[in-house]
Amino acid sequence: MVPRQVSRLRSDGPEMAVMQDKVKVLYIAGFGRSGSTILDNILGQIDGVFSGGELRSLWYHGLTGNILCGCGERFRECPVWKQVLTEAYGGVENAPAEEMVRLSAGARSRHLPLMLLPQGRDRVLSSLGAYREHLSTLYRAIQTTTGCDVIVDSSKVPLYGRILETLPEVDLSVVHLMRDPRAVAYSWLRKKTLPDWGRQQYMPTYGPIQSALSWDLCNVASELFWRRTPDRYLMLRYEDFIADPRAAIRTVLDLVDVGPVELPFIDGYTVRMTPSHSVSGNPSRFRTGPVPLRVDARWKRQMPGSARALVSTFVGPLGKRYGYDLW
Repeated sequence: MVPRQVSRLRSDGPEMAVMQDKVKVLYIAGFGRSGSTILDNILGQIDGVFSGGELRSLWYHGLTGNILCGCGERFRECPVWKQVLTEAYGGVENAPAEEMVRLSAGARSRHLPLMLLPQGRDRVLSSLGAYREHLSTLYRAIQTTTGCDVIVDSSKVPLYGRILETLPEVDLSVVHLMRDPRAVAYSWLRKKTLPDWGRQQYMPTYGPIQSALSWDLCNVASELFWRRTPDRYLMLRYEDFIADPRAAIRTVLDLVDVGPVELPFIDGYTVRMTPSHSVSGNPSRFRTGPVPLRVDARWKRQMPGSARALVSTFVGPLGKRYGYDLW
């Protein structure tokens, strides 16, 4: 089955996709386990929207690890990504995976404070010249190959989104997605398998303090980076998204100027999923068919009280700022 968002693959005929002046990217920012994968997947069901998954991981997980694409094929064998990388580099084998993995060291979260200051921002960006050039090449190739109007990137890392924003070819809009920090911490405590690596492997786990501090850092950085551009920035709580998913999706589409389109909802809380071409993300990216949308509230019953208290302590008043009364 050909996913809807790649139904206009580029050809040599007269129906070749027309290149836009800029590549429109919808970036999902925040901290992991906040619902970014399901949001990305739903948006990818809409005509003209390409669900890229965590595109930041393309070079290591996709090209080096050759994990499963969202369509079920190995990344290097996926016909869509083969065509994208042929457009960008003349073939999968020519893509600069090792170089980009090495260069990505300059885009780690420890550089976040520098990016908040003009001089520090210039210093970080000047050190990432080749990295940024390859990103421009990749995102342009996705657009021209798939014919999409919008690329959804759920990489979440605020610094990576900030780097994308500096690319002259990219028109970036940001959905700042967050979830109750206690629910996030509970999810990071649980052991989850990675079915896409071809062997028994687990996603990393974090303790409650590490989860709380990472939640603080990612959400504060996302707000500081983009709150001053309200026409390109939307703060969305996962709980509000699940409470009325249809309205939330329409609001997100308005952010990127996608007009009236058919939404993939069967009813108010069930969405029909077809395979995507997401590079990486939560294993839920492989779910297809009717998918119910509901808040996972197991943390309320199963999370130890001590872990809850630690999260509430290290998130502190910041939780209340975002509508979470942690005490």
